Amino acid sequence: MNRNIKVLVKVVAIISSVLVIGYLGISAIAGDKLSTAVRVFDPKKISVFNSNPEDVKIMTSDGKEIVGWYIKSQKSDKVVILVHGLNSSRTHEFADKFSEFGAEMNRQGFSILMIDLRGHGQSSDSRITFGITERRDVIAAVNWLKQKGFKPQKIGALGVSLGSASVIGAAVEDKDIAAIVTDSGYAEVYPIMQKHWQSASGGLPEIFLPSTMMFGHLFTGYDPTLSKPVQEISRISPRPVLIIHSKIDPYTPIENAYNLKAAYPQAEYWETNAKVHPESFNTNPQAYIAKVTDFFNRSLK
Repeated sequence: MNRNIKVLVKVVAIISSVLVIGYLGISAIAGDKLSTAVRVFDPKKISVFNSNPEDVKIMTSDGKEIVGWYIKSQKSDKVVILVHGLNSSRTHEFADKFSEFGAEMNRQGFSILMIDLRGHGQSSDSRITFGITERRDVIAAVNWLKQKGFKPQKIGALGVSLGSASVIGAAVEDKDIAAIVTDSGYAEVYPIMQKHWQSASGGLPEIFLPSTMMFGHLFTGYDPTLSKPVQEISRISPRPVLIIHSKIDPYTPIENAYNLKAAYPQAEYWETNAKVHPESFNTNPQAYIAKVTDFFNRSLK
């Protein structure tokens, strides 16, 4: 009898070890996948601009090379940095219309700097940290523009989704960003991860989420769940902020915008009816351009 018990204990121990190893292995694979962006870039998009953009390579404070396009305006001394979202680039945001948006902003009189965030487009390899390290890319872009001769009070930034978190974080740390637009931004990233865990992980049960975040922390050196723009946005005060969000955004619910607005009550707010995240521009390009250009014309003085 004792021998049977010993055998049973060994079998249970072996099965438990296999399950734990399997659980951790699957979590590690998921953590690797979810902290690595899908790279997309279309060089043909350069043709949408009236004049050829200047190819730009900018070094960040932590040694990442950020690639982008700079399009100068002869109409004003105001400049806006455009920052895309997750798994996108300076050519692919807004359902592949981000370059067209940048070109129209340039026609409206703004110099434009469009960058690929680290790990995206043509920029250096890097893991995704949901705005924690990506903000350094925006700050590096600001420093580059100052070297070009732009005055801090003339520098603005617009960020979309992940770009929104990056722009908020950059504006908190760099007072030379005079005004920002946040489009389809999340208040906290972890609830978004929970909401989309099944689709993002390929159908894994939610029991794998905490361990996947643990491996994400190990791979990046940062805890991705600490990306909470809602806890930072008030530190931008008193600089102007415009929050844009669709009330029917299926990916990042409108409550995220409400929370950002509540955390920074003086922010301007514009709610759209875009059915796809993040496509407020695509839904009504003329209204979007009018809203954004009016905001930056008033804010970059």
